Amino acid sequence: MISSYNKHHVLNYENHIGRKIVLASRTIQDAFDLELRDKVGMTMAQWRVINALTTQNGITQREIADRLGLDSSSLIPLIDRLEAKELVERKSDRSDRRINRLYLTKKAEALLDPMHACVLSIRKILTRDIHGDHLEITEKVLERINENLVCHYGLYTKDNNIAVESTLAENSTSRKRIPTS
Repeated sequence: MISSYNKHHVLNYENHIGRKIVLASRTIQDAFDLELRDKVGMTMAQWRVINALTTQNGITQREIADRLGLDSSSLIPLIDRLEAKELVERKSDRSDRRINRLYLTKKAEALLDPMHACVLSIRKILTRDIHGDHLEITEKVLERINENLVCHYGLYTKDNNIAVESTLAENSTSRKRIPTS
């Protein structure tokens, strides 16, 4: 049964800005994943771990999970695959052997330039035929949309991608994800 609200206020979800943002984000991620698989032989998820380590080599598995918005159960198999490819190395923390620190290998470092080329290729493709002024406006609009949601829902972000707390759901233990670029 259709509610009386829906009869009079039909929303066009196909053209809703939120849906378009999600679709664009997924398309960018899928295209980047294809580019990385084709040119470097790794997935976008693996690239995200490698990229986190380029920023700070030797961080813990927990720190990577937090940065990427993942839980340990999904991160550990990812790290296992990177280790099997000899792209990362786990080392026990000197002060606490229960903690593993991750380090890039020479093999991973040799892939950094081709990975960077994939980023530039995707960026070039996704901005093709879009004037620089329009890109600036788009960036500002997306930033404002994010700020509006963060402010309205009282979201506190960590590493620009995970809402770890909300004033509306302070008792909730679930994390809310904010799309990353």
